[in-house]
Amino acid sequence: MNRYVYRLFAAHFFLSLSFYIWRGVLNNFLVEDLGATGFDRGLMESVREVPGLLSVLLMAVLGAMAEPLLGFLCMMLLAGGTFMFSLSQDVTSTLLPLFVASMGIHLWIPVRGSLLLSLTHRRSAGAVLGDASAVAGIAALAGSALVYLSVGRAGYRGVLWESVGAALLGALVMLGLMGVPTVRRRERFVVRRRYSLFYLLTMLDGSRRQIFITFALFALVKVHGATAKEIAVLIAVSQAINIFAQPLIGRSTDRFGERAMLLLGTAVPIFVFTGYAFVHSKPVLFALYCLDSACLGTNIARTTYLGKIAPREHVLP
Repeated sequence: MNRYVYRLFAAHFFLSLSFYIWRGVLNNFLVEDLGATGFDRGLMESVREVPGLLSVLLMAVLGAMAEPLLGFLCMMLLAGGTFMFSLSQDVTSTLLPLFVASMGIHLWIPVRGSLLLSLTHRRSAGAVLGDASAVAGIAALAGSALVYLSVGRAGYRGVLWESVGAALLGALVMLGLMGVPTVRRRERFVVRRRYSLFYLLTMLDGSRRQIFITFALFALVKVHGATAKEIAVLIAVSQAINIFAQPLIGRSTDRFGERAMLLLGTAVPIFVFTGYAFVHSKPVLFALYCLDSACLGTNIARTTYLGKIAPREHVLP
């Protein structure tokens, strides 16, 4: 890997660090400072996901921009949105900041992938993308540690400013990539009827994942009184478990096949969701959260399934 890839990894680390710091105090800030309800949380998440739906259109509009400049813009959107979010005084005033910050995150996903593929040889693309995921995992652990160590002293808004600082550091790193020659690999969308099962599985998994990610931590704070430090430790533990769970899930997919792993990935959430509906013990709920987080890795089976039914040219690396 060349030095530009390492710079891109550094930018990805700071963006991920910013996100996980924000996530670590989000629900406590909403419940304790803004008095958010379950309806409010659902509304905010709906607004936050709009940029995801618009990402294709946004990339088309911004496609003429150099990718390093576009990456810099992503960091600044995240920093600006998070800063505005830290100033919010009620639920309504969080909506625009959430939209702006989310736009930066959702635009970064294709920009990061495209830059990585442009800066590396195609034969090593998979390994480099895997390394990028590991960088995000390290950032999650670091973000959780920062929340745990600073929330008591800095408060929720102070921790959010730490998130802003991390995003600004990412922007500075992206400035170091300006002028780097890249080859934009334009990929077209491929829609085929024979992939309909894959589309359905992706939609259902995304829906259940979004429900759990949005409301599990919120319920722990709102209903069970979990503190920001407890949430930070929970996120860190779940990420640490995933470091070991992901390779195990990958090997299990090769050994037992996609059907078995996809069944596991759909059966476990039934057990977890039932627990969140009826169990009132925080340690048990924490364990269920970690279990569900680990099982999110079963989407590896969905990816390998697609690899078996689709020709290589229909699948992005």
